[in-house]
Amino acid sequence: MHQSHIDVGALVRSRRGHTLGRSGEKPPLSFAIALILTASLVSMAWPNSAYAQQETAGATGWKYDPEYAQDIMETCAACHGRNGQGGKDGEYPRIAGLDERYIARQLRAFKARKRVNIPMYPYATERELPPDDVREISRLLSEIELPTTMPPPDETMSALDRLRAAQAVFQIPRVEGGNVERGAEIYEEECSECHGEGGWGDDDTPQLAGQHTNYLRRQIVNFQSGERVNEDMDGVFESISKQDLEDVFAYLASRDD
Repeated sequence: MHQSHIDVGALVRSRRGHTLGRSGEKPPLSFAIALILTASLVSMAWPNSAYAQQETAGATGWKYDPEYAQDIMETCAACHGRNGQGGKDGEYPRIAGLDERYIARQLRAFKARKRVNIPMYPYATERELPPDDVREISRLLSEIELPTTMPPPDETMSALDRLRAAQAVFQIPRVEGGNVERGAEIYEEECSECHGEGGWGDDDTPQLAGQHTNYLRRQIVNFQSGERVNEDMDGVFESISKQDLEDVFAYLASRDD
């Protein structure tokens, strides 16, 4: 199972007045709309080398600041949950526990408009998410451990603490109509070479185990339609039936049991 190192309780402290990025306030709705409407122009004007430059930007002299990273997390939490667990039944994906390098690469892709995601446009900008901030939040998210079971009974734990512990438990619901055993076989044959044994991913490919099933379904639709482009995924779903996919989803949903 993917190993993590931060207790989610460290993320629930309230830090008033946070802005994403050190240089300005969180953009108002009108500003966000303006960014969305002009996104295609931004993409056309972005220098070809900018995406590659961001891969190394901020590396020199950078030192991880977990308290500042938690400040950044407060903005992410509005959609992805205070612990990075995702939200709205997979409308927003789980980002906690993903590989640090993978998270950073996706954020840089959003900034460079190499990956299109309209809700991210107001935040994935150089002003709101400079290179060092990408590194900060990527490190923090990669170290978050989402508990999948309640802690052992502890008589010293207050009722409020027990309630908070229960609320922090994260598990993907079982997929009705999917066959876990068959899904494991299909996953091993079709997916494990890239996404790793058990679906836990690495720096090149995302973690699929423990991810919201509805989010995974939507990404497959996007790959099939060409809305989301990844040459490694070309033709992957041509020989996989809808039932095969449901079986794989059932297997992946069982990985955090």
